[in-house]
Amino acid sequence: MKKVALLYFLFFVSTACAVAQVTPPRGSSFQDSVRSQIDKGKVTMVNGTAMNTAKDFFENLTASTDHAKLLDIIRAASMVGTLKSRGPLTMFVPADTAISRKLGMRLDTLLKPTHKYELINVLSYHIVPGHYDAKELTKMIKDGKGEAQLLTLSGSKLLARIDGNRNITLYDETGGQSVVSRFNIEQSNGLMHLVTQPLIPKTKAL
Repeated sequence: MKKVALLYFLFFVSTACAVAQVTPPRGSSFQDSVRSQIDKGKVTMVNGTAMNTAKDFFENLTASTDHAKLLDIIRAASMVGTLKSRGPLTMFVPADTAISRKLGMRLDTLLKPTHKYELINVLSYHIVPGHYDAKELTKMIKDGKGEAQLLTLSGSKLLARIDGNRNITLYDETGGQSVVSRFNIEQSNGLMHLVTQPLIPKTKAL
């Protein structure tokens, strides 16, 4: 019996040592590995929110306290996938306060399922395929003799000009103006520029 007990003891000890050897060290799990890759991205502070260049548009906007309404629009328009796509995309992003001021009660209507097509048209009007930083936009405006045309995902055009204060200003199809207040916020799948006003396209017929 003593020999059997001894054999069981030795088996237990050898098994425990083997488990100890194959147990991954702290911080080596798949989740931690992914997190470490994200941590390698460059962090930019945007109005108190840390935006990481290793994250996509949707991930960074989700972390922002200034864009809850915009996220509601993105979800209602079923465009989460677009903002998580490979890109590259250039997105002109207004703050929630500007969205509320510009759209007012109309936003409640746009968020209804019956107005989804119109909502997609408005949101897509803020997104341009390609990677257009401040330098490239300025060059396009100069090459266009004071005006650049940007074709958005909605299929409609935005006009970009440099105003008297040397700001790049966007002009939408309804006559609205929106100044680019901050440039070149890098995302994993493109560039984000902050703008002072939402951009409103003409209503498209179904």
